[in-house]
Amino acid sequence: MKVFFNTFGCKTNQYDSALLGQSLERSGFELTGKLEQADWVVVNTCSVTKRGEDKACQWVRKVGREFPGVGIAVVGCSVEVSAGRFRELEGVGLLLGTEEKFRLGEVLRERLERINGSGPALEEQRGRIGLTGKYEGREILSAHAERARAFVKIQDGCDNRCTYCIVPYARGRSRSRPWEQIVAEARALEEAGHYEAVLTGIHIGGYGRDLAGRPSLSVLVEKVLAATDRIRLRLSSVEATEVDSRLIELLSRELRLCRHLHLPLQHGSASVLARMGRKYNPEEYKAALDRVLDSLGHPGLGTDVIAGFPGESEKEFEECFNYIAALPFTYLHVFPYSPRPGTPAALLAGRPPVAAVRERVRRMRELSKKKQENFLKEQLGSRLSVLHESRLSSGVSVCRADNYVRAYHRGASPAGGFILVAERTWRDGVWGRLEC
Repeated sequence: MKVFFNTFGCKTNQYDSALLGQSLERSGFELTGKLEQADWVVVNTCSVTKRGEDKACQWVRKVGREFPGVGIAVVGCSVEVSAGRFRELEGVGLLLGTEEKFRLGEVLRERLERINGSGPALEEQRGRIGLTGKYEGREILSAHAERARAFVKIQDGCDNRCTYCIVPYARGRSRSRPWEQIVAEARALEEAGHYEAVLTGIHIGGYGRDLAGRPSLSVLVEKVLAATDRIRLRLSSVEATEVDSRLIELLSRELRLCRHLHLPLQHGSASVLARMGRKYNPEEYKAALDRVLDSLGHPGLGTDVIAGFPGESEKEFEECFNYIAALPFTYLHVFPYSPRPGTPAALLAGRPPVAAVRERVRRMRELSKKKQENFLKEQLGSRLSVLHESRLSSGVSVCRADNYVRAYHRGASPAGGFILVAERTWRDGVWGRLEC
């Protein structure tokens, strides 16, 4: 039986799909990258935004229409919070929630054992495995499809209750993975030839709070670095107020820990942050950011911004814009507010007009572009530690620096990490030459 995967959403979903694919292969299934060859299609969904969920729904509808003989398994977050959207779509035979999706191989095997693959037209399993317990022990991911970079999931779920966010309802409470499993997986990925591992999860700054001894994210990073020899580590999104002094010290001295942080802000107005249910105000966020900058200078520094949150006035938006403009972010991920049914924010009145939100998003994205351009100019003449990512049809190699700058050069890249001297800005990054 051949299985095709399509993954929507975050790095955590990408990790989950890689683990699911590995599990299926070890159970005798065959993965295929060609939709027309598939017997089953697995759609790993994301529910962070309605738009993302809409895209998954549209794609499933298209597959059901164009490939009527293919079975479709819709799995993940959207099954937990919006199963009804997928339940009636043509071809959908399985709906598996965020924990139940890890039984995919078992469920498909049961289908195969039935006569002619028949049985119930639809099986729906969600919420059967509690989302409040410990991290479920699973197999180690030994390789990832992307050769250079791999993802290592260190925890799942979130204990925060930001008023706009559906994710805690879809993934449950924060559950940390035992550090021994994480270390073993990082070593396996290094042995498989990966040169970078991204430590990812839903709320990685809360790592270890539910484990014996309460090992922090910084303790985990130290353990992974000590257990590996070559692979470099990158952190996915982490709350600024959860970057402790030990982690800052590691970032400043460990060459294999990327000088890049994504510190979600969401807004720069104290009143909007309060309505969002965020656990800091602008002053506290800036103080946390200053602690990072005092030790690291100007690392790659990204953040998330939501425009058009209910009640956002022109004054509050300008507060946000000016606040972000004054901080040394190197890129912004800007999103228009997307109401999610079941969240407190969806009940709030006073959403700004659509035209006003579009203009605010445009201004924020233009600000992001200027910040990125300025940061790229700062790199000129510097020696960047880079890894190869891909190659353009023109023969140009595409690389990624440890500070998250995209770098290009002519010809093939050396295996593993290497040094590129940035000579000029080019496209969305810098053009450089290999250091001899």
